[in-house]
Amino acid sequence: MLIYIGTTNTTSGNPRRGWLRTTAAGQPLGWIEEGYEGHGAIKGYDDGETMKITVSPAEYKRIKKTGEAAQR
Repeated sequence: MLIYIGTTNTTSGNPRRGWLRTTAAGQPLGWIEEGYEGHGAIKGYDDGETMKITVSPAEYKRIKKTGEAAQR
């Protein structure tokens, strides 16, 4: 599954949005940074986007680190 996670832009105006890849049971598999690509960043993934969640900047960092750690 792909869960779209977003928060406010950085103070420089850069976007902070991406997808947390998870198993059907919710275990993290990885992180896909959206950057300026938009939905093009997930092209080729058959997981299917499931939901969009807006979080605080601190929570965004925590979720992103969890996804990146799962990729290693």
